[in-house]
Amino acid sequence: MKRLALLILTAITIMACNRKPVEFNNLESHFAQTDEIRIHYKTAGRGDKALVFVHGLGCDLNTWQAQYDTFITANVKMLFIDLPGFGQSDKPQTDYTLEFYANAVKAAMDDAGIEKAILVGHSLGTPICRQMCFDYPERVSALVDIDGVYVLLPADPEACDAYVINMQAFAAGFCQDNVAEYFAQFVSQLAGPNTPQWVTDYAMSTMPQTPGYVACNTMGHLITRYLTGQKIEVPAAIICTQNSGIEPDNKERMAELYTNMEYTELTTCGHFIHMEQPEVVNQAIRKLLF
Repeated sequence: MKRLALLILTAITIMACNRKPVEFNNLESHFAQTDEIRIHYKTAGRGDKALVFVHGLGCDLNTWQAQYDTFITANVKMLFIDLPGFGQSDKPQTDYTLEFYANAVKAAMDDAGIEKAILVGHSLGTPICRQMCFDYPERVSALVDIDGVYVLLPADPEACDAYVINMQAFAAGFCQDNVAEYFAQFVSQLAGPNTPQWVTDYAMSTMPQTPGYVACNTMGHLITRYLTGQKIEVPAAIICTQNSGIEPDNKERMAELYTNMEYTELTTCGHFIHMEQPEVVNQAIRKLLF
């Protein structure tokens, strides 16, 4: 009898160890609730350490497939969020400030039982992760910036006026009646010379679907929030691409914003680095984790 019980226990253990992870698309949906909205998110994995993934403007949590595939077998818990205004989260008529977005990330972390995490932000996700560092510093252990959006006034005061005008014009484009068409034109500028078509197809499937009031309000608040130089103290990995039009002194500018920084600058990669060259992003995450 004891031998039979031991054999059954051994078989169950082997089956559990060999069980394939749930496919990313089939992960269970959860919803965190704030006073204003419901925030959609998914979790995967388990462990003492956590990763929180924050997507960019017009995208959703499905942008992180490659990161899920890499870290699902690691001893880490992952949280993938649909920011308010995107994906399956609520899309209220409200002010889409960085503080609003950061509070939504915190709410999802609270609901998922994550006290502290490495934040991974792409594009718009980066300033949101930075805001988390300022508003809820006790919740952030490190930050990964994937081609993040920065509104940095030029060092030359004479160039500031032209910079502000250009940035305001860019933001105003998201406030036109046919914002889907503007997004479609915008997507075409995000690809690098070697960007796979499936990456562009993903962007085209999500970004033009963004409600106009969400895009307009988000960009309006973002562009008017010029960075003041407040530094991030936690370890940070900065991964950017020259294809996004960064300035030649970008590394020096980033060093002014992060006290403990690993910097990677790619040449031909498109804006969706975590999809196009996931090994670069995953290696940066791995260094911060282990």
